[in-house]
Amino acid sequence: MPTRYTLAAVLRTTRAARGLSQEQLASTVEPRHLHRIEHAKSNISFEMLEDISKRLDVDSVALLAAAACYERQEQLEEFMTHLWTELSKLREMRVMESLPAQFSNGSLIAAKSGKPPTPPDRIKAILDCKAEGLSQKATSVKLGMPYSTVHKFWHMPAGERKA
Repeated sequence: MPTRYTLAAVLRTTRAARGLSQEQLASTVEPRHLHRIEHAKSNISFEMLEDISKRLDVDSVALLAAAACYERQEQLEEFMTHLWTELSKLREMRVMESLPAQFSNGSLIAAKSGKPPTPPDRIKAILDCKAEGLSQKATSVKLGMPYSTVHKFWHMPAGERKA
């Protein structure tokens, strides 16, 4: 991700290349705020970058790529090769195929915070090992789970045994 300094330079240069003043972008962003962004005194949100990029008639991803390319001191072709490699990683992880499951009716589904709960069968396996007389360490090795997880359920009172 490029720094706000490099992105500021790309935005300023693109605006100037389009022959626009900061005031002419006022329909998108308040001129004073645009001035602060173009002088790297304020960060820019993705939403604001998208609004500015529409007014500049340049894709926001292209603006970010230009800034990153300059910052990495690479030729555009080199950076595009790097970017393609990174996108290929996402493809291998099947990120694009998994994205639809993150949305419901066009809205992002709220993710549950914290670690996923320990399944009841894993808790039962810990308690079975305890009943068999195994040590916590042996249980950890046998079940292939962290010692801290075994310890947590080993000493938890029966009424509280929920992951």
